[in-house]
Amino acid sequence: MTQPSSLLADGSLQLHAPHSWSDLTQEQLRYVLFLLTQGWSEWQVRTYLFARFCGIKVLKEKKDGWLCETMLENGEKLRFFLQLWQIQSLCEAFDFVFDGKGADNRLDFIGPYKAVDVELHDFPLINYIVCDNYFQQFLKSDKTSDEPLREMACRLYLDDQGKEPDSIKCAPSETMGVFLWFMWIKDNFSKSFPHLFKPASEEGDYDMTEAMNAQIRALTGGDITKEKQIEKSDVWRALTELDAKAREAEELNDKLKKS
Repeated sequence: MTQPSSLLADGSLQLHAPHSWSDLTQEQLRYVLFLLTQGWSEWQVRTYLFARFCGIKVLKEKKDGWLCETMLENGEKLRFFLQLWQIQSLCEAFDFVFDGKGADNRLDFIGPYKAVDVELHDFPLINYIVCDNYFQQFLKSDKTSDEPLREMACRLYLDDQGKEPDSIKCAPSETMGVFLWFMWIKDNFSKSFPHLFKPASEEGDYDMTEAMNAQIRALTGGDITKEKQIEKSDVWRALTELDAKAREAEELNDKLKKS
């Protein structure tokens, strides 16, 4: 989980830590998700991540810093003192955990079930819509139940035959992983399909599902058979077409306003 520290030629110590979600190994990712479910403060989580991932053993805490020990690449142990301002600065490496954009990394497995593509390529549009509905349901809830996230996991994790399980037993850290992964998916889609996915600030309480359904109806002329075909198609291909349709509608509205 940790990379040994390096002692440079000038005598300075170089500590190694991941700087993004995609840098994390599966073991590191599980550790981050575990910490995020413990109800600890952001500062506590950051310091645990710093100590674990940089291979730091805190021997003694003082008012102005920590007396630490780390393992060097040659196997030797080195003791050193970190001042509080240095600790705070080093903990900034984990800003990505708290940026509110989610995680472009996910657990490869939950139990025996394997994750689908991280960007949802070859993923049915209808399954994305179902997941988003459960995601919105969870956001609007009091967060005491993770059932919506477990329902999402049943679409995002498949058995060895590529089929959706009826149910998945998830640890809190695993449902946290589902939540952060889907948060990133939505952020990624909003950047890839800007005409279809409007920022909340532009549209107020923007109903993404209703907007998507409206574009599906416009694209198919209300033909139920065609609608079902689109719902079963790859989400990226479907959203590309729907975003183009939304762009055309915007351009038409702009022309009407100017006329």
